[in-house]
Amino acid sequence: MAFFKATVLRQRKDGMYVVYIRVTQNRKSKYIRTSWVVGDDGLSRDKLDIINPFVAEQTTKIISRYYNTLNRIDTQDWTVYEIVDYLQKGKDGISFSLYARKHIEKMIARGQERTSRDYKWALYSLEKFAGGDEIMFSQLTYSFLSRWIDSLSQTARSKNKYPINIRQIHKAAMLEYNDEERGIQLITNPWPKIAIPKEDTPNKRAISPNMLRKFFDVVPDFSRFTHPLQELGQDVALISFCMCGINSVDLFFAKKDQYHDGIFHYNRRKTSKSRSDNAYFEIRVPQFIKSTFEKYLSKDMKSPWLFDFQDRLSTSDSFNANVNAGISQICKKVSPDFHASLYSFRHSWATIAQNGCGASLGDVDFALNHSTYKMARVYTKIDYSPAWELNEKVIDYIFFSNEDIDNREDSGKSFERMSKYNLIRGEAFIRGECVSIIEDSGFTNVEQVITRLLSSLYDVIPRPFKVQIKITNLDKRIFQLYQRMLQQEI
Repeated sequence: MAFFKATVLRQRKDGMYVVYIRVTQNRKSKYIRTSWVVGDDGLSRDKLDIINPFVAEQTTKIISRYYNTLNRIDTQDWTVYEIVDYLQKGKDGISFSLYARKHIEKMIARGQERTSRDYKWALYSLEKFAGGDEIMFSQLTYSFLSRWIDSLSQTARSKNKYPINIRQIHKAAMLEYNDEERGIQLITNPWPKIAIPKEDTPNKRAISPNMLRKFFDVVPDFSRFTHPLQELGQDVALISFCMCGINSVDLFFAKKDQYHDGIFHYNRRKTSKSRSDNAYFEIRVPQFIKSTFEKYLSKDMKSPWLFDFQDRLSTSDSFNANVNAGISQICKKVSPDFHASLYSFRHSWATIAQNGCGASLGDVDFALNHSTYKMARVYTKIDYSPAWELNEKVIDYIFFSNEDIDNREDSGKSFERMSKYNLIRGEAFIRGECVSIIEDSGFTNVEQVITRLLSSLYDVIPRPFKVQIKITNLDKRIFQLYQRMLQQEI
């Protein structure tokens, strides 16, 4: 609660004192100048109190009016500067910019840091259009906002996103400042008359299957650094693509207790705050990428993080930027005109799952951890294995074929330790082309099959080169997928 007192500061050269109203809030003070002056005879001996009858009466009326004004709203969390600004300028002088920044700070405190950035850019756009760094609520009229939105018409998403963000801040302010029951309306609402345009339909970011195969076939340049950009970009893209298009931020903030029994448990950070199920999902790490996945596991026993990404990069944004830089370098090796980001691999997974593997849109949404069937997620014990099976089909489609096949063999079951009596078929692929096949019994584990397959390639395949391997237990009618690098001889 703010406190007020009439006081003076310093004596002027003519011996008089200007009277101020001292405003104190949370132990900080600011002064509001009045038009009255007093001499020594108008002050108490310690010069702390006004004893001039007329000035004392007038300042008491001002202080009473100030208290009456502030009692109509909740100013508990206001700073003394906000209170003085509000008292001096009235309802037309409430700073929207100040309130918006405070609103954004609250979002960050709630863990909505990434979302808050969109609000910061929206506020920056609005202030830039207004030609200053402070906008008052009184400026946010129908005409002003309409002209601002019209200035965004050439943008694809901002013309929709920025006005919605500003409207949300404005709505929060009206709930705080206005009191309909008491007839107090300090902030007017221009938004019912304003039409916010829809965002443009984004171009599909999916990468074609052949370009995906070429991307993952690239051997990164040698580097003396641990996990250089090209290697990091390609590996994280592979992990994301082979784990139902998981986002980089969910990998960056993954903790050790999220991965056990070969299953990665996570809450999608983008939507966890807005969903009743906290966007929880489970994805089995495919055997095909397990060596790549485990290459980045943190070796620091004291670290809570699952991966070592945070050992070298301080934020999820810097991690994502490094990954995308590595992806860009790999893309240039494929083709000068080929461009992709990590998010492209999420789009690609969805496209291939639906168009190449015959999955329904509902199946794709489920595997991508979208908020489809919100109530069903709350009341139902979820079986995540259909998403795992679909994920295996997508991997099989990209790395073990070069055709458009609608229905693939179910590879979702675990690949059990094989018996030497089982008939095993091993197939080696490069860029979707089968380059070697073996079919025999006598194997007791997959490494024996892989060694036998790779030994037949040493003299015919240039190295270093990546080889995809499909091992099928013909007796059990199950298969598993692997990837190996043919290293260059030293």
